[in-house]
Amino acid sequence: MADAIDPFPDLGSVYKVSGHRQVNRDVADIKLASSVDGDKENTRESKNRVAANSWLHKDSTSNVWGHPNLIQKLKMQTTSNIRPIVDGTCLSSSRHGSASTQQGAGTCPDQAGFTLPNSSENRVDEYDNNDPDVVYDNDDLDDYDFNFDEDEKSHEARKKSKWFNAFFEHLEKLTVEEIISPAQQWHCPACQGGPGAIDWYRGVQPLMTHSMTKMTRRAKMHRVFTELLVEEMRRRGTFIKPANDAVGKWEGLNVRVADHEIVWPPMVIIMNTKYEQDETGKWSGMGNQELLNYFSSYAATKARHSYGPQGHRGMSVLIFESSAAGYLEAVVLHKHFKEQGRDRDAWDHSRVPFCPGGKRQLYGYIAIKEDLDVFNRHSQGNSKLKFELRSYQEMVESQIKKINDNSQQLTRLKKKVAQEQQHSQVLAESLGRLSEKLHQTIEPKNRIVRQRAILQQEQNKEELIAKEQYFKERINTIYQSIDSKEDNFEKLQRAAREFNAEREKLMKSRQDRRLTITLRYWEDLVKLEEGFEKELTLLMEKYTSRKLH
Repeated sequence: MADAIDPFPDLGSVYKVSGHRQVNRDVADIKLASSVDGDKENTRESKNRVAANSWLHKDSTSNVWGHPNLIQKLKMQTTSNIRPIVDGTCLSSSRHGSASTQQGAGTCPDQAGFTLPNSSENRVDEYDNNDPDVVYDNDDLDDYDFNFDEDEKSHEARKKSKWFNAFFEHLEKLTVEEIISPAQQWHCPACQGGPGAIDWYRGVQPLMTHSMTKMTRRAKMHRVFTELLVEEMRRRGTFIKPANDAVGKWEGLNVRVADHEIVWPPMVIIMNTKYEQDETGKWSGMGNQELLNYFSSYAATKARHSYGPQGHRGMSVLIFESSAAGYLEAVVLHKHFKEQGRDRDAWDHSRVPFCPGGKRQLYGYIAIKEDLDVFNRHSQGNSKLKFELRSYQEMVESQIKKINDNSQQLTRLKKKVAQEQQHSQVLAESLGRLSEKLHQTIEPKNRIVRQRAILQQEQNKEELIAKEQYFKERINTIYQSIDSKEDNFEKLQRAAREFNAEREKLMKSRQDRRLTITLRYWEDLVKLEEGFEKELTLLMEKYTSRKLH
């Protein structure tokens, strides 16, 4: 049976990488990137680019491969002897060994025999234009006579663009060996009429590197030129790729160790624990406490033994705490057995039950599910050893990382507390010295101040007494004024009451007279009406009697 602990990572692998190691890797990446041979832009191009693209966002070319300044380090620079463009075309020069160019100074390997599989997917993946750091300017949209993104445009139609036509016409006149030769010098057709148009590139490798790393002016046009150049060379039976394209790219390990299931709670199987056989043929062996005592330095919490029809089966188990610490204790015990050659492999293939002297030799290894199934083979119901299978990363690795984080934080806090305590001690000592010095300096002045304060207090007390007397006199005057006003007010109120009483009498007398006059008026009116009634009656009788006669 394979060793169950071998797949486990070393305990150090679950701890975080320290900060300075990460910084060292970043610095190494930058140094490595800065040493790559690529196309070097002319100094004048950099200046012109600053003037032409000053309106661009400041982050338009940042964060290339994780390093903000890497694209500037990859840009190529030409020396002072720069050959001018002839007739405004992008023809190549076949000068050999010229000191006026530096691009492709190292001999470029002949790649004529390296062919690319006839697959458009490779080109799409290799030269994808969707780089988030590429900034497309107006030249990409206005200076080109058709849309780069139209897939239906054929390769030949794109080659005959006004930008690339002269370049590819000249390219067709050369053989593959002449094209990839470092002796050939090229102008970039995508840089026509702009910064970098007069720069020479020795060989197509540096030219392609330039077109792939161009991030600002006509970036999209440079990417299209790269794609056309790669496709053209593929059709001619070869494949070109920038020499620095693979710099800084390695395949490392997975971010995390592959997860696996472990027995939980952690257990270590101890073998060869049976002792002797009695008359009935049943075996006896080590007890629980005796097993714990043998491994007391490993903090096991419980011990169990497997029994069968023949009694003790010689198979025992140490159960550890259900935590990452308990699992690590079990691993340490497992490794101890392994170092002494008494692990699972030794028990399965080369066991030695007795050591010299006749003592039984114990074997041990960390438990897996199959071991516990064997352990519980003859157990029934509650007597079975209970366990479960859990994720190693969940139960151990994550807990170790948490412990590591807590430990680092505790260390930082301890350092901070120690610094604070030291700082507090220094401040206390300084405060004590300053207090003593201040006491010695200020005590005579304090005595004088106290005397002056006493004199001032007496003067203030006399002034306070005098002011108190003055204010009391003023208050008495105010009280007298108030009393006088209240007396006058009471007199006015009495006069008002007398006035109201006289007025009531007058009103009553007027009412009585008016009532008398009113009664007299109604009596006279009644008498008038009665007299009128009598006279009318007499008149009516008078004329009535005449009619009868």
